[in-house]
Amino acid sequence: MHDQAARLRELAQKRALVPPAPQTRKNARVIAVTSGKGGVGKSNITVNLALALARRGQRVLVMDVDLGMANVDLLLGCYPVLNFSHLLSHACPIMDIVAQGPGGIMYISGGSGIQNLADVSGQELMAITSQLCQLDDLADIILLDTGAGIARNVLHFVTCADEVVVVTTPEPTAMTDAYSLVKTAAAQRSQAPMRLIVNRVHSEQEACSVMMNFTRACQKFLSVSLVELGFVHDDALVGKAVRQQQPFYLLYPSARVSQCINTIADALLEKENKNQQQGFKGFLNRFVNRFWQKK
Repeated sequence: MHDQAARLRELAQKRALVPPAPQTRKNARVIAVTSGKGGVGKSNITVNLALALARRGQRVLVMDVDLGMANVDLLLGCYPVLNFSHLLSHACPIMDIVAQGPGGIMYISGGSGIQNLADVSGQELMAITSQLCQLDDLADIILLDTGAGIARNVLHFVTCADEVVVVTTPEPTAMTDAYSLVKTAAAQRSQAPMRLIVNRVHSEQEACSVMMNFTRACQKFLSVSLVELGFVHDDALVGKAVRQQQPFYLLYPSARVSQCINTIADALLEKENKNQQQGFKGFLNRFVNRFWQKK
């Protein structure tokens, strides 16, 4: 663990020696991956999408912020000892809680720590924010694997991210709950562009029908424009990979599900809007301010 932290610190220090010119500096894209209900494969999509983005030359950091059923570590086969709470307690610097995952991606176990950001003092917050802002130098894309549903803690991540990816399945309950999530986020005046992924489809025809009906309903009744990122076929290989605690994208790179993830990764990179990216620092400012407003 210490060797890994040392390598990450060395990497960050090397970048700091030659800081990029202000006009070329690029903030990380903070993307919340969420769903209306649990069990739709949100975390699996997050992990495998991260790997596909990394294969395309992106520096990707996955942060598990599902406070109820955090399972990104299981899907990655990665079990970090340190998490976000250790940073808040000043037990270690930010680079010590960044774990190296498979396929070149990075991973932070959020636990309940990030939820406690609003409870620290102003001075402590400045110190923590200074640490967390280093993530903008470490990653091009930060994927927040949120909880499911419309609970307050989920909506904080959804409404504060630069972008939101909503994962659903064709099942009516999943689609209904996903619609409720979009509706609630819109009611809270979320400005983040929203994308849609339909998981576990049985055919391309089914996927197209679901995406068309869902996006039309959101546009007509909520005035929310969702961009269709793509779909993922239902495949027994996904469950097999989960049982082996390895991402299916690495175990079965030629499988149809992996090709679906490739298509989604390409679509996500095409949708990048650098003018909207405020980095992890911008996310933190919005996140803490929203907490304080609710007190």
